[in-house]
Amino acid sequence: MMKPLQMLNMLQKAHNPYGMLQQLSQNNPKLQRVMEIMNGKSPQQLEQYVRNVAQTQGVDLKDLAQKMGLQLPQ
Repeated sequence: MMKPLQMLNMLQKAHNPYGMLQQLSQNNPKLQRVMEIMNGKSPQQLEQYVRNVAQTQGVDLKDLAQKMGLQLPQ
C-alpha cells in the first residue's frame, strides 16, 4: 500500500494527476470513494469538504499541511 506522502509526491510530478488517481483507484475501494466525492466538484467545493471533514475529525489542517510541506490558501 502506498503511503499518503508518497502519493502526494507522485501526484505533484504527474502530468495528469486525475488520470493517475483514477488508475490507482481501480484496486482501492477507499480511493474509489474519494474519486466519487471529487467528481463534478469545483476546487472551492472540494476545499470546503476537506475543511468540514478535518473539523469533524479534530484534524488541524494547517498543522497537517505544514508537516506535508504544503501551504493552504488563506
